[in-house]
Amino acid sequence: MLQRLDQTAADLARASDEDAQGALERVRAAQSLSWETRFTDLLQDLPEPERDEAVRALRSLVEHVRQHAPGSGASAGTGGFAVSGDVTMKATNGSVVAGVINGGVRVDPPKPGPVQD
Repeated sequence: MLQRLDQTAADLARASDEDAQGALERVRAAQSLSWETRFTDLLQDLPEPERDEAVRALRSLVEHVRQHAPGSGASAGTGGFAVSGDVTMKATNGSVVAGVINGGVRVDPPKPGPVQD
């Protein structure tokens, strides 16, 4: 089991480094399904009292990770933009606002409009 955890960590780290085509999300999805299957099989094979105890322990572990893991919440790959919470962006006076800009940005002064009375 520990070797599988180590292999999962290595696969995720490698995909994170190569995240040009969404490799990280594909690996996460595959690993998630794989580990879900392993835990389901394990829990189904346990007698009911032990299963209930294991479920409580797993729920406690998940809650602990959610509260204390660095980087828990939103994440984005290279060049991405992720937020865990609210974001407000507003462009004013001919400026530009963006979460991510891939390429150049040029801001020309506004062209004069019709005269208003």
